[in-house]
Amino acid sequence: MATVAIGDVHGNFAALEDLLATVLPTMNSKDILVFLGDYIDRGPDTRGCLDCILRLQQQAEFTVVTLRGNHEDWMLETMHNPRCHSWILGMEEAFETIASYSEDVAVILRQEVERAGIRLITERVPIRYELFFDKVPPEHLQFLERLTIYHRTEDVVCVHGGVDLGGSPLYLQHAETLIWGPDGFPDGYHGPDPIVYGHWNNGVCDERGWPRPCIKENRTFGLDTISRGVLTAMRFPDGKIFQSNQFLVSRHR
Repeated sequence: MATVAIGDVHGNFAALEDLLATVLPTMNSKDILVFLGDYIDRGPDTRGCLDCILRLQQQAEFTVVTLRGNHEDWMLETMHNPRCHSWILGMEEAFETIASYSEDVAVILRQEVERAGIRLITERVPIRYELFFDKVPPEHLQFLERLTIYHRTEDVVCVHGGVDLGGSPLYLQHAETLIWGPDGFPDGYHGPDPIVYGHWNNGVCDERGWPRPCIKENRTFGLDTISRGVLTAMRFPDGKIFQSNQFLVSRHR
């Protein structure tokens, strides 16, 4: 049984399709495919990415696990509270996600944000985010709500942002630590488990300028290379790396 982890997708549907075309033929029914979170924002086709992952969950003969990234975390806060603007203010690329479901709604919400200005922070005035969430298919909302915080297999612990530096039991760790990663991670990690994660955009470019995973001696494996247009997966326990071709779709990191 193998575990294959896939790094941050960030709306890059072309890279996702390309990577899956390479990864899926290598997998069998006993394997586990884990998406490490951050499916949304930045790239132009969040909707296509979620459709693809949902279809894979329904049709694959192997287990497909989907983790929650910090982008989904803030998006869900917005869905439950129209006065919570972290997603729209902290992630400018949120408008890319909105536009993938409705360009008209993206224009409307951008105008509302601009009109509200500083009052978004000082008065926490509400924005009509329901215009966006009403455009999102129910199965996509259910997918986002059901994302898990971490997943442990026989070979590796899978998280989005990181784990407690001392490696305390996962069930005791705060969700924010696992989604956002603690200060000092990954270099300061000294726990007993190998950790595969995304989030940090810390891929290492080789002599050709090609992004590779951030692999450290403390058995941490960072797969977030999508800012350079390349989606990365890694298989455990053998450490085989799979990567998409390069599809640059956004100027944002």
